[in-house]
Amino acid sequence: MLATVTSSVLLLLGVGMVVGGGALRLADSTLRNDDGFVMGSTHRWQSPGYAVRSESAEIHTDSTTFDLPERFLGTMTATADPTTPNGVFLGVARTADVDRYLTDVAHSTVLDPFDGDGGPTLTFVDGGSPAVAPTEAEFWVSSASGLGPQAITWEPEDGEWTLVVMNGEGTTPVSAAVSVGAEVPVLDTVGAVLLVAGLVLVGGSGIGLWLAVRQR
Repeated sequence: MLATVTSSVLLLLGVGMVVGGGALRLADSTLRNDDGFVMGSTHRWQSPGYAVRSESAEIHTDSTTFDLPERFLGTMTATADPTTPNGVFLGVARTADVDRYLTDVAHSTVLDPFDGDGGPTLTFVDGGSPAVAPTEAEFWVSSASGLGPQAITWEPEDGEWTLVVMNGEGTTPVSAAVSVGAEVPVLDTVGAVLLVAGLVLVGGSGIGLWLAVRQR
């Protein structure tokens, strides 16, 4: 009886692993864009001010083991497609640098990219214009600007990071369709491991269940 129950539980676990592994492999093959990035949903970032910024994203790694961001996230990317005739500036930098740059500047912050109505939740802080245009600032880790769609890539490192969208000349208003993604190199590997382990577990537990039922 115990052998039958154990084999049944292991069989269900194996089936779950096969389904999960197959789903990850499917996601890896269908969700990537032409450049190999797994992209998130596209949302409209807009502000009556001079900039729209993300909340701070904090990355922690343990240097005594291995590079967690590089292994799990891989290279990261962001795209911005302007919805105004003013073009768009897209940049990522350390949060401390962005905070200094946008101090007393009218801008909006994306608090929740997945609001109930399908758009992001933003909060606006009133103020003046930036001291220099974003294209003239030198603290960006990666940036791009122009009249059409823009894309940037960067390697995730320890620290706090913020994504910023502005007009190229630092004018108002700001409006662009923004998406963020990453290579996620482990997606295919994890899917393959789950798939193989699940098949092995299904096979082994199936044999054990058959033997247990036969003995009874």
